[in-house]
Amino acid sequence: MTKTTLRVLVVEDNPGDVGLVRAALEESTVIFEVDNVTSARSCRRALETERYDIILLDYSLPGENGLDFLRSISGKKNVPPVIMLTGQGDELIAKDAIRGGARDYCAKGRINSTTLTRAILEALEVARLEAEEERQREETDKRAVTDPLTGLYNRNYLGDALEKECRRAKRYGSPLSCLMLDLDNFKEVNDRHGHLEGDSVLRQLAIAIGNSVREIDIAARYGGDEFCILAPETGLEGAMQLAERLRFAIAAMELHAGRHRIAITASIGVFSPATMNQLRPTTLLDRADAALRKAKLTGKNQVCDYTIPSIGVA
Repeated sequence: MTKTTLRVLVVEDNPGDVGLVRAALEESTVIFEVDNVTSARSCRRALETERYDIILLDYSLPGENGLDFLRSISGKKNVPPVIMLTGQGDELIAKDAIRGGARDYCAKGRINSTTLTRAILEALEVARLEAEEERQREETDKRAVTDPLTGLYNRNYLGDALEKECRRAKRYGSPLSCLMLDLDNFKEVNDRHGHLEGDSVLRQLAIAIGNSVREIDIAARYGGDEFCILAPETGLEGAMQLAERLRFAIAAMELHAGRHRIAITASIGVFSPATMNQLRPTTLLDRADAALRKAKLTGKNQVCDYTIPSIGVA
């Protein structure tokens, strides 16, 4: 262990048993700092204000017993590992404690410095390994749905989100909007400053996009310098306001390509389905993209919504 001191919270209402635990830990070669509370309620309060490495939890507590308390905190984040302290003949309780989330159990009659220290260190090592495995799983899951360059969602995630949000909008009759955003003349940035600096610009812009959308919005890199924003619970008026906010935020940015300061603008197309029949992923993307092309063709650095052509499919 790299830590020189381990903080231990003993949840025990019997002063004699607290003294037994303190004496065992004082004899250890590991340095322990020991606090004591006498009930599950006081343990919860202590965990709200202090950080502990391990909890030694008595089963027989006043009010809520140790096993019920253990079950109530099992699986919650930022809760230290728990070792259950049991009396003689409480083997069945000990087994229930392990099933309830305890890392280990110690019979009070057999507590000594060696056994208690070993139980604590082993519980901490198992908790560390599990936390590392969870972190790696989260990283793997994040990579599966995240664009590696910009940190926004990737196109695969966007496809799933479109399906889900279209189903939700149909079920509840709620509005849904799709925005397609493309940077104006971005090829010139790559040609003049190189693709590495172009990538840097894209990362800077992705931060601006992420800061401009709401928590429920889904911002994804669609490809190259094109981005898609899916806005649930948002009709055309709200989507146009969001698009203008994005356009203004990008135009106002002071971007850096190496030692050079550059300015860039974006064109944005917006589509908000007016009928249930239009709530299809392909329809949202195609019509938002058509609105984007309109914004490009009519001068760039502007927002256009989709208008039904006079000839063709409505």
